[in-house]
Amino acid sequence: MSSDVQHDYDAIIIGGGPNGLIAASYLARAGAHVLLLERRIETGGGLNTDEYFGFRFNLHAVYHLMADVMPAYKDLDLPNYGLRYVVPPYGAAFLLPDNRSLIFSNDATATAEEIAKFSSYDADCYMNMWNDFQPMLEQYLIPLTYELPMPPLEQLELMEQNEAGQEMARISEMSFVDILDDYGFENTHVRMALLSFPAMWGLDLNEPLGFLYPLYLCRMLNAALVKGGSHRMSSAIYRSFVHAGGIVRDACPASSLIVEDGTVVGVKTVAGDTFRAPLVISTLNPEQTFIDLLGEEHLDDSLRSAVSGWEWEQRSLFGLHLGIRGDLSYKLQDTRVDNALVAFMGLSTEEDLHSHLAAVDSGESDHAGWIHVTVPTKFDPTQASDGYNTVRIESVAPYSSPWTEITPTYAESCLNLLREYADLEDVIVQRTCTPVDIEQRLTTMKRGSIKHGAYTPLQLGYFRPNDLCSQIETPVPGLLVAGASVYPGGMILGGPGYLGAKVALELLGI
Repeated sequence: MSSDVQHDYDAIIIGGGPNGLIAASYLARAGAHVLLLERRIETGGGLNTDEYFGFRFNLHAVYHLMADVMPAYKDLDLPNYGLRYVVPPYGAAFLLPDNRSLIFSNDATATAEEIAKFSSYDADCYMNMWNDFQPMLEQYLIPLTYELPMPPLEQLELMEQNEAGQEMARISEMSFVDILDDYGFENTHVRMALLSFPAMWGLDLNEPLGFLYPLYLCRMLNAALVKGGSHRMSSAIYRSFVHAGGIVRDACPASSLIVEDGTVVGVKTVAGDTFRAPLVISTLNPEQTFIDLLGEEHLDDSLRSAVSGWEWEQRSLFGLHLGIRGDLSYKLQDTRVDNALVAFMGLSTEEDLHSHLAAVDSGESDHAGWIHVTVPTKFDPTQASDGYNTVRIESVAPYSSPWTEITPTYAESCLNLLREYADLEDVIVQRTCTPVDIEQRLTTMKRGSIKHGAYTPLQLGYFRPNDLCSQIETPVPGLLVAGASVYPGGMILGGPGYLGAKVALELLGI
C-alpha cells in the first residue's frame, strides 16, 4: 500500500481491549510500525482483574471458551509471555432446590450418566446431540471463527457439502428451545440445565440462533480460567506487542479521525495530538467509530442506515465479587459440585428459567432469583492469600433497573441465595458491578452490552456489524473495524483482532 503522504505509523489501533491488542501484536510481529491508543490508564478492556486487599476480582471476563483453539495463543507466543490456563474438572453443576444436582463435564458419557439420574431417555438424547455437535465444531464453527464470514448463500453451499454441514444448516434456523424439542428432551430439569448455557450470556432462547448452540454448550464445558486472573492474558499480548516494537499510549482517548479527500489518514486525540497512518483500525462499537469519531458527514446513506440500526442487548449482567475468609462449600453430599467451574442455583425447571428471563426483560427483576457462581481460587490459589478465597456471583439482569437505588438489596439477594446452597465463612471484601458500571467502565459496552451489541440473526455472521463492514474493511478508505461488534463477536474469542490483522497486513503488503 503506497502513498506520497508522510505517515508516522503503518497502522493505528483504537482501543486496547483483547481484539485491539491481538491485531496490534500480529501487525508489529510482522514488521509493521504500529501505535495503539487506549482511553483508560491500562490496556485489557474486558480482561479486567482488580486487586482489593489481596483478593483478585475478575470484574468482567473470567471464562475463556476458546483458550485451546484461539490462533493467537500460539502465534503470539503467549505462554512465553506469562499466559497459563487452568481447566477445572467439571464445567458446570446445577444445584436444585430438592438437594439434587446435575453435573456437566466435557466427558459426554459421564454427563449422560448424570442426566440418566433424571431421565434415561434424555441421556440418550444428550449423547445423540453431543455426537452431532462435534463434527460441526471441528469442521465449521471453530475454523470459521477465524475466517472472514461468507454471504449466507455461499455459507449454505459450503455446508451442503457434507453431513455435518447439512446438520448445522438444519439447526441454524432453530431456536435453542427448538433444538431441545428436535432432539426429544423431555425432563424439565434437564431442559433447564441445557438452556442455561446460552441463557447465562443473555441470549434469547427463542431467537433462531441454533448454530451457536454447539459453541455455547461444548466450548463452555472446555472453558478455562487464566492463572493469576484474566488480566494476565492482556498482559501477555501487551508484552508480545511491545517486544515486537509496538507503541502504546495509555490514557489517550481518540477524539476524531482525520479525513482527507474521503480517506481516513490518521487520528486526533483528546489531548490535541495527531498521528497519521495509511490504516486506522477501530475496535470500538459502531456508534463510537462512525458517529463519534468519523462523523456522519462522511457516511453515505447505506452506511448511515446500517449504523443507526445497531441494536444493543436487552439483558446484561450483575456481578457480586466476594473476598472471604476460609472456604466455600456447597451443602450437597456430592462434593464434585465444589470442583465445577460454574455452579448454577435458584431454579429447578425449564418453566422457572423462562419466567425468570421474562421478569428480567420486563424490568421487574429487582432481586436475584438465579445466579451462577465461580470460586476462582479453588482452581488458582494465587488469586487470594492463604486461607482466603474469592467468589464471583453473576446474575442476568436488565440495564434499565434503578441500580443506584437497588444495588445494595440486589447484592444482598445474591448473597442470601448463595447461602441457601452453600456454607461460607466471613465476607471480608465485597464489590458489586452493575450493568451501569459495565457501561461506565467499558464505554464500548453501551447499556451494559457485554458483547458490544445484540446477537440477532441480522447482527451475526456476514451481517456483523453489517454487510458493508463484516469483511473488516469499511466503505471509508483507510478505516478498518475489528472489535467485538464485528464478526465473529465478543466473548474473548480473539477472532475480530485476528481477522483485522490479517486484512490489514494484506492491505499494507506485508
